Amino acid sequence: MPGVPDGYVDVGDDTSIPEDGPGACAASAFVSITGEGSVPDTAKLLRPENLEDTGPREFANGEVGYAEDGRIATYTVASGDSLWAVGDRLCIYNALALGALNGDEAYEVIQPGDVLVIDPAAVPDFEYEYSGT
Repeated sequence: MPGVPDGYVDVGDDTSIPEDGPGACAASAFVSITGEGSVPDTAKLLRPENLEDTGPREFANGEVGYAEDGRIATYTVASGDSLWAVGDRLCIYNALALGALNGDEAYEVIQPGDVLVIDPAAVPDFEYEYSGT
């Protein structure tokens, strides 16, 4: 992609993010929610090969779920978890987009026991539904 600044990488969908991932992450995945017009109709994870469980931490103590092929697919929220910390734990650059990916309104608090889809391609029968945010 022409015009990508030094230290950034093109992740697709006309988006660039820093090359380095957060914390212990070498690189980041990116949640992309797009569509024609004003209503998004597609959600996907760009650079899913960069997903990595870097381990439980404050505000991200839930359980990571895996697809049959070993890819990270879901995350079950534990008490006190936040989207930012879950994103950092799993190497996701734009962690707040996980809420929109899972049909939550803007800045809706995740709840213990919620099962968040992390990689839509790794979850059979997942269908993105626009929440209107």
